[in-house]
Amino acid sequence: MLTSQVYILPCKDITMSMHPPDAPDQPEGPDAADKKRSRNAILMVALVVLVDITGFGLILPLLPFWAEKLGANPFEVGLILTVYALAQFLFTPILGALSDRFGRRPVILVSLLIEALGFALTALAGTLPLLLAARFVGGLGASNIGSAQAVVADVTAPKDRARGMGMVGAAIGLGFVIGPALGGILAGFGGTVPFWAALVVALGNALLVLLFMPETRARSNRHAEPLSPFAFFAGWKRARQNPAIVRLIAVGLLFTLAFTAMEAVFPLFSQDVFGWKATQNGYIFTYVGVIIVIMQGGLVGRLVKRFGERGVQIAGLGLLALGLALLPFGVTLGMLLLALGLLSIGDGAVTPTNNALLSLATPAEAQGEILGLSQGMAGLGRMVGPMVAGWLFGIGIGLPFFVGAGLVLLALLVALPRIPGRSSKRADEPETLQSAQEAATVASLT
Repeated sequence: MLTSQVYILPCKDITMSMHPPDAPDQPEGPDAADKKRSRNAILMVALVVLVDITGFGLILPLLPFWAEKLGANPFEVGLILTVYALAQFLFTPILGALSDRFGRRPVILVSLLIEALGFALTALAGTLPLLLAARFVGGLGASNIGSAQAVVADVTAPKDRARGMGMVGAAIGLGFVIGPALGGILAGFGGTVPFWAALVVALGNALLVLLFMPETRARSNRHAEPLSPFAFFAGWKRARQNPAIVRLIAVGLLFTLAFTAMEAVFPLFSQDVFGWKATQNGYIFTYVGVIIVIMQGGLVGRLVKRFGERGVQIAGLGLLALGLALLPFGVTLGMLLLALGLLSIGDGAVTPTNNALLSLATPAEAQGEILGLSQGMAGLGRMVGPMVAGWLFGIGIGLPFFVGAGLVLLALLVALPRIPGRSSKRADEPETLQSAQEAATVASLT
């Protein structure tokens, strides 16, 4: 049970999660073998996430046309994505809690099989209701990101948490760059080919997990209490007992709302201002994706070592808000690229650091549950953001971006009260945080 204090997973527990329960005590600080196991586990889960998102990206450009073929109007086309996000909102916290109870590997494996079923049902759907049901199943199967992030929490010391979360975030971004490009190529071979290709990718990914992915959740650390059928609400009950967790989840929801709103209406904005079509917008989103991948895949870890998680998070929110506020003034290509570059750097900085801080503020036995809850709330943001942005765009083409900047500034205000992390590392502090040092971060709670 959480209290008003923060319990951060000690390095000793992290080491134990990579060894059998009866393994002898490890020396202070991870040795070379521990570091290798941790690195391999993170690379493995990043690869699984990359393949997973690539499979989803394969069908993303085709879904609107497939829905129209089944008689969908523009509202119903949007409903296809809303149903998918709704499933993630409902089931990501549940799958995260299940991974705390039964382990990360079986939950991720089963979710990939469900996702494969969703791709098959999508290809076979002959009516719009069946397509909606298929995408809901697909969203359920894709609700494993909280479990994947919990793998990072299992195997990393606090000082490496943001870098590990960044690797997962970079895999997501890279998947969204690779997947749609492959989907566009495969679409030339037939309308349902990308769906069947995504099915094969999902099954191959499940085989990858079955053969190579290690279990990082130590059996002795798994929940002994019975699972509630209302795991989503149980997660909120736990979160409400820790102000830092609630604030971090709120930050994640707010900046996700702002960023997805921008993504939804940017093609309309660029069409009005520059006369761009799908091809030019594809290039622009690739530009955004590459910057985010570079930030999360490499730069965030270095920046956190220098400025701490909280420092990078605050700076990232500031850059994201500035980029969104400048975007309506992007009437020249140079100004547009500057605004998009700033908001991309900001998003690439905020996502992994917010997740890392959330993980550090969460007890070891609830990593999957709380990280899953956070991702579920992000799914809510992805569901609501595009709808609100479309309505605002009808009032004024710059309004969605200004409102988005305001939401990010609100997130900045929520994040400003001190949140546990390594944002004030002393020059004489050892590289490995020990329990006493970790406990000292409790004093930073408000």
